[in-house]
Amino acid sequence: MILVEFRLDYPVLRDALSRAPKMKLTWEQSDRTDEGRHKLLFWTEGGNFKAFEDALEEDSTVTTPSRTIELGEQRLYQTKLKEEARRTSIYPLLVNEASILQRVTATHDGWEFRAAFPDRKAFSRFRDFCREHEIGLVVHRFYEEREHPDTPRFGLTGVQRETLIMAVECGYLEIPRKSSLADLSDEFDISETAASERFRRGVKTLIECTVYSDNEQS
Repeated sequence: MILVEFRLDYPVLRDALSRAPKMKLTWEQSDRTDEGRHKLLFWTEGGNFKAFEDALEEDSTVTTPSRTIELGEQRLYQTKLKEEARRTSIYPLLVNEASILQRVTATHDGWEFRAAFPDRKAFSRFRDFCREHEIGLVVHRFYEEREHPDTPRFGLTGVQRETLIMAVECGYLEIPRKSSLADLSDEFDISETAASERFRRGVKTLIECTVYSDNEQS
């Protein structure tokens, strides 16, 4: 399985979001109705709700939405895609490719996705669909989700993973430290400089692949 974080210049709700530029949309759920319509459920927060709701009435990609829940500074909406938007909807393709949407957000700058695909070929088919329908796609991060528990994850190389594990086990990260950089380098029979580089690169990769926000990733 591979994990891909990417941005789409996706037409759905583009006009409404452009009218409320501080609004952030978080996808909650998509479903196919019995009539084959694409139903969309999403949260919004952080922007001008009146401007956004007025713009929703005029947005050419969705039907008139219904506000289902208002929770503090968040509102949950339900709507359906109109015919033109359904033709370029990526949802059926993602379902067919057995992808898993882990995180989907949108602002006036575009849609940000974190999705799992079964393999690179599945993602290539998705990318080809976007090109065919002139949907701009920018990949932020692309890495493999390993199935075996002993296989490195989160973009780490084998030696980086070993170095980070050893740093924890030997007490290098304790406060106060129970071992020095020299002790860490001795464990791998390498120089202190090489041990420091391994450790710093491993930490950098781990942070980038786990705790970066969408803006920091881009």
